[in-house]
Amino acid sequence: MNAVQASVTVPVDPATAFQIFTDEIDRWYVRGRYSWIDPARAVGIRFEDGCLRELWSDGGHVDTGKIVAWEPPHRLVWADLINKTGRMEIEVAFSPVDGGTEVVLEHRGLDTLPSDVADRIRRGLSWNIALRWYADQWKA
Repeated sequence: MNAVQASVTVPVDPATAFQIFTDEIDRWYVRGRYSWIDPARAVGIRFEDGCLRELWSDGGHVDTGKIVAWEPPHRLVWADLINKTGRMEIEVAFSPVDGGTEVVLEHRGLDTLPSDVADRIRRGLSWNIALRWYADQWKA
């Protein structure tokens, strides 16, 4: 399997779901030692200048992804810039469903990774957790 998917349904229209996923990522993305490239310096995350960027306390940053498709409110795709062993992409699609929007995240290109890294991603825990953080924005 060269890709994994995770999904969640949120109780808003696709335009709002897209906007909160992208413009407000720093509000819902949970900070922790496993969710950052440099946990000691990381203070934020945002889509900026065509990249997904981790912001650092010293004013620096690291670009973790390069945007290759930005199609609000339907989808966005970024190419992974961290793992240098191969080309990976993450696509997030926003589709209207009864009661809101289904958000489907697909991580492609796992065959380009070392097998232990690919196996961790295939288990899907990290993307399921991240989408749960995102969906928690609508809990009371």
